[in-house]
Amino acid sequence: MKRNIQPLAFWPPFIGLVIFIACGIFFTDALESFLNAALQSISSNFGWLYMLIGILCLFSCLYLAFSKTGTIRIGGADAKPDFTTWQWFSIILCSGIGTGILFWGMAEPMFFYAQPAQASGLEPFSRDAGVNAVSQAMFHWTIVQYSMYTMGGVGVALLAFNKGESFSISVVLKNILGKYDNEGVRSVIHGVCIFGLCGAVACSMGVALLQVGSGLNFVFGLPEGNALWLMIAILITVIFTTSSVLGLKKGAKFLSSLNAKVFIGMAIFVVIVGPRVFMIDIAFEAYGDMFSTFLDKLTITNALTTDNWARDWTVQYWASFVVVAPLIGLFYARLSKGRTIRQFILMSILGPSIFISIWISIFGGSAIFFQNTGVADIWGSIQQSGMQSTVFNVFREFPLAIPFTIIFLLTMCASLITYADPMTSVLSALSCKTIKIEDEPPRFLKLIWGVFIGSMAFILIATGGIDGVRGMFTLIGFPLIFVLALMCIATIKMARSYLDKN
Repeated sequence: MKRNIQPLAFWPPFIGLVIFIACGIFFTDALESFLNAALQSISSNFGWLYMLIGILCLFSCLYLAFSKTGTIRIGGADAKPDFTTWQWFSIILCSGIGTGILFWGMAEPMFFYAQPAQASGLEPFSRDAGVNAVSQAMFHWTIVQYSMYTMGGVGVALLAFNKGESFSISVVLKNILGKYDNEGVRSVIHGVCIFGLCGAVACSMGVALLQVGSGLNFVFGLPEGNALWLMIAILITVIFTTSSVLGLKKGAKFLSSLNAKVFIGMAIFVVIVGPRVFMIDIAFEAYGDMFSTFLDKLTITNALTTDNWARDWTVQYWASFVVVAPLIGLFYARLSKGRTIRQFILMSILGPSIFISIWISIFGGSAIFFQNTGVADIWGSIQQSGMQSTVFNVFREFPLAIPFTIIFLLTMCASLITYADPMTSVLSALSCKTIKIEDEPPRFLKLIWGVFIGSMAFILIATGGIDGVRGMFTLIGFPLIFVLALMCIATIKMARSYLDKN
């Protein structure tokens, strides 16, 4: 199996990641400065480009789902699904979330409540700011995000299942690349994606290290710092790498199903013990606000403002989603056999979006309620202890705070595992010369990429904290804007051609 490695796809990102890890160890301050500079420069000058790719992915999904191309069945007219609807939903939900809504589900609405965008004209801690805070968080974590992921997978699924092509990103781009379509160019594309995905998963894992470390401090009084983060990183890396080595059906299917049920149980618990009337009220208003201002949110920039809000929030999110979109799309493609393109798109976008928007209403609404009523100074805690402390300061106000916090921490770890597990498989698949969609990549590659992810996650947090994570996302996401844009164009062209021939 070692002979199946594609050198141009494997070695450049391998060497680049070794250099990154070495810089993190020996040139810590220089790396932190570099990541912060990347964050400021790219997001300031090319924020509009990130917004544009979000618009392109969203409207590409709408076209493919609601035109005649939506009737194409992935795998052929007689294809049967490999997963039940619940398994399909739970794997899509958990593989795409990573640590996102667990870290930001409370912290982000609280931040927007206290510091709304200057362009919105809202007063901090006002009623309108509270509604907008929940709706803005909903917007960031739902439809556009999953449109990007979906467009990373539709073309791959159609080619792999319906035409027997190899399981890769570059195969979708053949018609676009034209005379430049050759093994060297395809390998370079895969190499860029490997570097980007490895960094992106490390960023999500870095957020988890902060959150879990803060939770262990809350429950057991363990001091936060490099020693604690290192121990957490080693444990999580061992678990998700082992799960990935077991394979998709044995690992991710079981963990995702269990994790989705725990998510639902946690949400129900908070609704029962929390300010449920307030949650319901703010959810209704937030949904209305999100859809009435959807286009405004979709096109926001820093024009005529001085707070750089769009650069620091929406652009950063789009950068983080672009990084993983082609790779999460590959994973989504493996789940899609037997579904029509319309079913694939609607499940991939609406399934997780509905769940996540409800989650943000429940958890973000609770944080705003406690701040507004004076039960707890959530914003003050953020200023003192960082955003990772938000969730635990809210949990203090619930019954069974310590047991619930422990469950939350376990869920955070499981969520990261169900995200890193399939991404490790995708990294390994992209490192190979040829691999079919039903094949599992070599185990030794999964071990290599798993170790890299864990090492990078620790270095990011040890050197730059949350700003280091943001800088890394922005830096590695920029070249993948163009890959994802080409995938959108190529997928629409290919689907229309397939429909005409069949």
